[in-house]
Amino acid sequence: MINCNTLIFSASIGNGHNQAAKSLQEEFEKNGYTCEIIDTFKLINPAFHKIVLESYLQILKFSPIVWGKIYQHTEEHPWFMLMDQFGTFFTERLYSIVQKHQCKSLISVHPFSTAILSKLKREKNLDIPLYTVITDFVMHPAYIRNEVDGYFTASDHLDYFATLYNIPISKFYSTGIPICSIPSLKKPKWKVKYELQLDPEKKTILIAGGAIGLTKFTKVLKTLNAIEDKLQLVCITGHNKKAKAKIEQLESKHEIVSTGFTNRFTDYLRASDVILSKAGGLTMAESLACETPILIYQPVPGHEEQNAQYLMNYGAAVKAEICEEIPVILKHILFNKRYYESMVQNIKKIQKPYAAKEIISEISRGNTSVATIDRNKG
Repeated sequence: MINCNTLIFSASIGNGHNQAAKSLQEEFEKNGYTCEIIDTFKLINPAFHKIVLESYLQILKFSPIVWGKIYQHTEEHPWFMLMDQFGTFFTERLYSIVQKHQCKSLISVHPFSTAILSKLKREKNLDIPLYTVITDFVMHPAYIRNEVDGYFTASDHLDYFATLYNIPISKFYSTGIPICSIPSLKKPKWKVKYELQLDPEKKTILIAGGAIGLTKFTKVLKTLNAIEDKLQLVCITGHNKKAKAKIEQLESKHEIVSTGFTNRFTDYLRASDVILSKAGGLTMAESLACETPILIYQPVPGHEEQNAQYLMNYGAAVKAEICEEIPVILKHILFNKRYYESMVQNIKKIQKPYAAKEIISEISRGNTSVATIDRNKG
């Protein structure tokens, strides 16, 4: 037997879920707890994991509208409940893992994991608290299960959601999306630029497309030639090696720095004056923590579109509908000091950089009441 306080179940279908899991593990261990991350599908059935991951990536690359329709459809028609039935095939495997670790709580950072763990609790009558962490800014019914003891979320519409789906409001914790600690958070931007060997004097734009590098980097970079002032453009292409190679062949009036997947993403984010990206939940939460204004371009239909709307509602982000709008919007953000400062102030109102700490605090107390959490706390 392994004595483990908490098992965190993730799914490497989108890098954000794994990052959220790592942030929670980091915070648990800071507080002296033992914790292990389980890549749910990869552990219980590697072949199935590969099929799901490749299907998801293909949809995002070639048919993102299809994903958006699936996401919207499941808000009205709960076919996602079929995942509970699918979980029957893995109940014994998961039960042996939980028994082996003798854990005191279970955390899920992916709705598929939540469904399977809920089935496990129900089938085996497990008396172990199950918490789910939502890695987007808007709630979705796919996360809802009777077996879940607490929901950690960035959403500010908890009363409405709880009433709509007949869930006790006491199960909701408005903590924000958990992110890993950012060492450069308190440093001024010029200093972080200097440490990254960037020019501290130049306006810097971070262009990112998530771990798989979905952004149309070369198309965006070409439109930025319309901006007269010389800029510093940092392109983080993730695992998209083709995009990185194309960027390195591109001629531009601006200085371009390109890198693949990096552990220093938040340092580049803190060093930048604006981030241009789609609207992945973890990237957006990190942008808020770094107080970096956000320009959203081509968010994935469904959950990322909802993230974008959430941030736009609070004045923390702006969205470019077409590529040609990007230079116009960027000029307004970068060179209109009053507008830039207003975006930063709006960001400060909704940022929650210590969400992981709050989540671990609530779980370690074993308190299912959210009365101790200020829902308007930044």
